[in-house]
Amino acid sequence: MKFRFLMPLLLFAAPLWSHQPKVLNDNYTVEGPEISHALYGKLDADHQRLTVRMTFEEPFAMPFEVLVPHRAELEDFRPAYAILSAGLPEPTAEERAVLAEQDIEVPDGYGVYVENNDNPERLVIFESFTRRVFWSTGPVAVALGEGETVVHIWATNESYGPLTLGFGVEEDFSDGFGEVFEDWETYAY
Repeated sequence: MKFRFLMPLLLFAAPLWSHQPKVLNDNYTVEGPEISHALYGKLDADHQRLTVRMTFEEPFAMPFEVLVPHRAELEDFRPAYAILSAGLPEPTAEERAVLAEQDIEVPDGYGVYVENNDNPERLVIFESFTRRVFWSTGPVAVALGEGETVVHIWATNESYGPLTLGFGVEEDFSDGFGEVFEDWETYAY
């Protein structure tokens, strides 16, 4: 009888954070893409596109989403993104047009997933790590192929601001919380 309550207490004693937080630069390579990541970045007039690269030794399925702080001044900020990977479907004519506008080429043998972030109803979430409210593109599970996967995130309608690219499934805090906490005010939108 005494031990019945021990498990819930242990669960609440453990940290409940999600993702390995990192700062997203213009061209970022992910180490350990099989773990959960949150990449904090910003799109502006000088940096209108961010690129993330990761490599898988075998096919791998994982969720992706882009988060934008839920603030009035960011209401029109709707960054779009595209995932390029072997194993994904060939791009449609519409997707090819979107990618061409961004000067993104699809390598031979690769397919794409494109999220235009243009749904009139935006998903609103509370993110427990930063304890902030965000608009989300909505998580989508994508089946990635073996080899390099590239994610491009770009500004639409000349609207800019901070964002977070979240992806992955397994939690791993062996690397700590690093650079995000070094400049927390910048990333705790």
